[in-house]
Amino acid sequence: MKRMLLASTIAATWCAFGSISTSSAVPASGVAPRGACSGLTGVTLPNVQILSATQKTGYCNVIGIISKRTSTQDPDHFTYGIGFALNLPNTWYGRFEMMGGGGTDGSLRADPAGAAGVELSLGWAVAANDGGHEDSPNNPLGGYQDDDANAGGSAHFGVDHQARVDYGYNGIEKTATVSKQIIAYYYGLDVDYSYIMGCSNGGRDAMKASQKFPWLFDGVIAQNPGFNLPQAAVAEAWNEQVLGTLATSLDINGQPYIPDTFPSQDLAVASAAILSACDALDGLVDGIIDNFHACTNKKVYPALDAYTCGTGTHGSTPHGGTCLTADQVKALKKIYAGPVNSKGKRLYSNWFWDAGIWTPPSARGAGWGFWNVATAVVPGVNTAINLTLGAGAVPMIFVTPPVVTPVNGPAGQEAYLFHFDFDTDAPKIFARTTEYPESSMDFMAAVSTDLQPFKRRGNKLIISSSVNDGIFSGASIARWYRIMNRRMEGKASDFARLFMVPNMAHCGGGPATDDFATNELNAITRWVEQGIAPERIIAANHNTSSPFVSSNGLFDHRIAANFPANGTRPLCVYPQIPRYKGQGMPNDATNFVCVDPGFRPHQGDHDFDDDDDGLDRHD
Repeated sequence: MKRMLLASTIAATWCAFGSISTSSAVPASGVAPRGACSGLTGVTLPNVQILSATQKTGYCNVIGIISKRTSTQDPDHFTYGIGFALNLPNTWYGRFEMMGGGGTDGSLRADPAGAAGVELSLGWAVAANDGGHEDSPNNPLGGYQDDDANAGGSAHFGVDHQARVDYGYNGIEKTATVSKQIIAYYYGLDVDYSYIMGCSNGGRDAMKASQKFPWLFDGVIAQNPGFNLPQAAVAEAWNEQVLGTLATSLDINGQPYIPDTFPSQDLAVASAAILSACDALDGLVDGIIDNFHACTNKKVYPALDAYTCGTGTHGSTPHGGTCLTADQVKALKKIYAGPVNSKGKRLYSNWFWDAGIWTPPSARGAGWGFWNVATAVVPGVNTAINLTLGAGAVPMIFVTPPVVTPVNGPAGQEAYLFHFDFDTDAPKIFARTTEYPESSMDFMAAVSTDLQPFKRRGNKLIISSSVNDGIFSGASIARWYRIMNRRMEGKASDFARLFMVPNMAHCGGGPATDDFATNELNAITRWVEQGIAPERIIAANHNTSSPFVSSNGLFDHRIAANFPANGTRPLCVYPQIPRYKGQGMPNDATNFVCVDPGFRPHQGDHDFDDDDDGLDRHD
């Protein structure tokens, strides 16, 4: 580990703790604090306020704020700052984890235990932050909040350029640096190994840190990373506008009412159609499409046609749980092709066809339906995450300059999304102005393929992603990895590995082997500290039986026997995929091997060579 002797940067206001050791490493037996937890309130660091330091059972909980200020750019003149929490175990073993955020942040995890839920209990120091703004006055930072329902709601902070930057990348760097300084002073030793782990926007935080601050973390875990959030936000608008063409009524804001467009039984039909086309491609009919690159439009389109009401072979009653309307099939094809402008230029990514488009009642999660259709059916109210969280973020954060919109009403955030123009509005994710000198692609995106600085330091990166979680395209992260691998002369796996998870909803859930966070954490620590690269990561499913069940024979009967219920499967190093050995229980990972699917450019029916990410790359 690179040693920085960070403790020397802290003002000497805590003399009772004695001198700082220059020992090269934390002893294997761990190290105890040099003084009382409460003494940390006396630590002085530039632009840092330590608000509290409270001894709890087994650890010291520190709450503070970095660069607190009153905004002059925000018309509301709200208070902003990077709120942070740091937990310091009574016996520390030299490791530090920075937890990534989520959504648009704005809520401090005041008692962080670690992204995998076990790190603090294992003697790690763990930090979290709020992304530089607060959504609610009920917080431990002094009660200020940065929401304005008439001007962006929880995304209101987008009017302030520094708040945007703090959310995009500055908050992670500042919190990690300050945390390391406090750790060094508390224990008298510097951090041996630094990690960052997070999902969704937290996964984006992790990837952004690996690219912008390659010296900051030795090991990086990015789960379902929103590494290209601005372009994914364009897809949110695209998807809702496509679904809006199916709507038969308006919501309370006068916008298309989406929940009726694809009720759960229709998503089950879509899942069955996709499985009928592609489930057997990996050698086992089990409700999981491992060979997702081979699950192409050429295979799926005829299956969707077969499940079209009236003209197909699976019934004729719309919304009856056996078929889809012709308009629904048309909408799915358009959504999965991805957003384009009027000239046909791709604006984000296509999507892999995946059985997780349906989230069964026995395998809940924030899947495709939650993001695009509804989180709950409320008469007259759109509840899809794209139309709540997404509709606020697109005008306020992702376009530059921000378009200040009220949360509700006929000219509110929903209206903005439903009227988003893919010719004139989509380019604004790349725009810069004098007041907002960084575009959202600058401060948010982590799309660089030049990871040489990260690689040269010996750092390691693990990415895990759903094949299609409904908000971030698995095709997008797979494409980024392929392009990055070429940039790294085919040696990306020496320091960065991608693991794809079929059927998994966003950050977990769905009819999938979605429980692997602790194994992922163990994998990164072995790789960083022992040089042992992960060849596969074991993931578990906790359903007692296959969630792909229906009373009308919708799903292939073999799925019930072969789905890995209450069992395990391997996640393989991309582009490898799991393959059943042909014998043994199909819910036991030991009965599967990771194999190269053997894709060759422009040979065969697959999309492995689709490298159009909608970007004009100069990185």
